[in-house]
Amino acid sequence: MKTKLVVLFIAIALVVGCRSKSEYNKAIMAERENFSQGDNLIQAPPPPPSPSESAQTKVDVEKKIIKTAYLNMEVLDYSSSRKLIDSALKHFNACIVNENLQNTEYQIGNSINIKVPANQFEMLLANLAKLAKKVDSQNIETRDVTEEYIDVQTRLNNGKKVEQTYLKLLRKTNSIEDILKIEQKLGEIRTDIESTEGRLKYLNHQVSYSSINLNVYQTLEFKYNPEKLPNFFQRLKKAVSLGWNGIVVFFLFLIGIWPLWILAVVGYYLWRYIVRYRRGRKKGEKRRRKLQKKMQHNDDNQGK
Repeated sequence: MKTKLVVLFIAIALVVGCRSKSEYNKAIMAERENFSQGDNLIQAPPPPPSPSESAQTKVDVEKKIIKTAYLNMEVLDYSSSRKLIDSALKHFNACIVNENLQNTEYQIGNSINIKVPANQFEMLLANLAKLAKKVDSQNIETRDVTEEYIDVQTRLNNGKKVEQTYLKLLRKTNSIEDILKIEQKLGEIRTDIESTEGRLKYLNHQVSYSSINLNVYQTLEFKYNPEKLPNFFQRLKKAVSLGWNGIVVFFLFLIGIWPLWILAVVGYYLWRYIVRYRRGRKKGEKRRRKLQKKMQHNDDNQGK
């Protein structure tokens, strides 16, 4: 009787799992094969889904649209316009995600990324455009995620149904082996449920808050400011000062390399010693040669 009851719950899980994603189908089929091993098990045929169950499986949701706007505009005065922008953001419950301010000689500009509730999107965009001296460009992009939302919601609903089915099986069975198998499957199902819930929350947040990428700038008038040169005496004083500083730096440099001076002196005297030594050797050789020639000449005269 207990075995028949287990098989019956497995068959019910199979029917519910047919409406879920492929991972739940595989989980149910694997579990049914594990429990159906043996010759004496009687498997009950899966009951057909009732119309009420089919209606519950469907997820009826309104259109899920993610909106993103790009607004590039010029203003007369950046400071005053920025105050009005902050006031508009506060009025429409919007917030700044990030911004990049640039200030040059020719332009003051700021790139602002804004998040605003979806129901306030059009009104905030219109109010921002009214602050412009000139709107250079305005684009709105929409992305329909309704199909993905329904798919994720359906996966979540079916996953929870499969989880409840396994919980019923867990309460009915007394076999340690079956309990371990069911708990393992429950862990896999709950992991997938948590992942699906996270994806659903992300889609809800993306749909609930629209984005406005605002680039606002003020063009500045270029003013030529010629460089004021110092007079002759100021330049002369600066030249003398630079020259004196150069002399001081040069002498400090010479003092700073005193080890090289010592090496240079030692090298100089060593060079003089070597030169004198070589000269002495050359003179000695010349004297010896002269003496040899003189002695040879005397010997020749005595022989005659």
